[in-house]
Amino acid sequence: MLARQVLFTGKEKVELATFDIDSPKRDQVLIETLFSAISPGTERAMLLAQPNTATAERGFPFQPGYSNVGRVAAIGGDVKNFREGDLVATMQTHASHILLPDTLGSAEPPERYRSDFKSPLTPGVSVPQLHHIWRIPSGVRGDALKPLAAFSLWVVGTGGVRKPRIELGEAVLVIGLGPIGLSAAKHAQLCGGFPVIGLDLSPQRRALAKGFGLDVVCGDPSELSSILSGSLPPVVVEATGKPEVIPQAFELCANQGRVVLLGSTRGLTTEVDFYTAVHRKGLTIFGAHESTRPIHESRPGYWSSWDDRDLVLRLLAANRLPGSQLISHSYPVARVSDAYTTILQNPDALSILLDWRSDT
Repeated sequence: MLARQVLFTGKEKVELATFDIDSPKRDQVLIETLFSAISPGTERAMLLAQPNTATAERGFPFQPGYSNVGRVAAIGGDVKNFREGDLVATMQTHASHILLPDTLGSAEPPERYRSDFKSPLTPGVSVPQLHHIWRIPSGVRGDALKPLAAFSLWVVGTGGVRKPRIELGEAVLVIGLGPIGLSAAKHAQLCGGFPVIGLDLSPQRRALAKGFGLDVVCGDPSELSSILSGSLPPVVVEATGKPEVIPQAFELCANQGRVVLLGSTRGLTTEVDFYTAVHRKGLTIFGAHESTRPIHESRPGYWSSWDDRDLVLRLLAANRLPGSQLISHSYPVARVSDAYTTILQNPDALSILLDWRSDT
């Protein structure tokens, strides 16, 4: 069968290409994509071949994407976990059809499939959990599936707030109110963080963040003193991915506090006096890249990819997260070039929905 996929063919060059996809083997599931979500931070960086990206290391062409929802279109004769018509979510790239082994939960797929999928975010690393298929919670149908397409973006924020083990009533500062920062802030509230403070220089992003129900949104670090009665927050989440912001995260964290480096930095942070900024303050620093998650069993502070994504899908379906607000733009897949132009030209764009159901 002829299928379609989004392809980066060069720096700032996007195409909707075709490829052949087989019928499912006896233990495989064929998924037809309904909606996929573009990550404006990660995918923009890949499209521009910025430092610390797969395209900077390996070049083009490159298949982007890691968050989508779809329908099981066909199954092999030995498939036990899914039926045709099931609604599911996957971490696969932007493509009209996806062929995956029949796996459910955090167990690894059969041996013959384990090296088939490499992580586009971590070049050269085989990531078995990318084979996973998640069930969409019952009762979610039609356009209500759209917010769930960005489930993997929400999960990045989940991992960012698990590691510091936020306690009920602890103040949390999130620097950067893009999709990842907004996700981290909402999950920090669910963990009991109070107040959860969002900091961003962009008036447009601050306006968007107020609709997410954060306790405080500010545009200047000097406002923290009055917000927290002269103290500093014990938990700071750096979600901009800008190397020059990391020293500020250290500076704004309280003594003996925890700093989470959640945004993937594209370049070097060169001006850090670790004695003053970290050592003397007694800070604990967490790196929260998605590749650090356990593959099999979750444990306190470190949930597996499968468990956290299953949780996020259930939270979105239960309206415990403002799913539709994380999507700022929507395009039919035929206009995929326009979608990526938006993330290149609009720094305030949140996640962007690609609708694979129609070309118009």
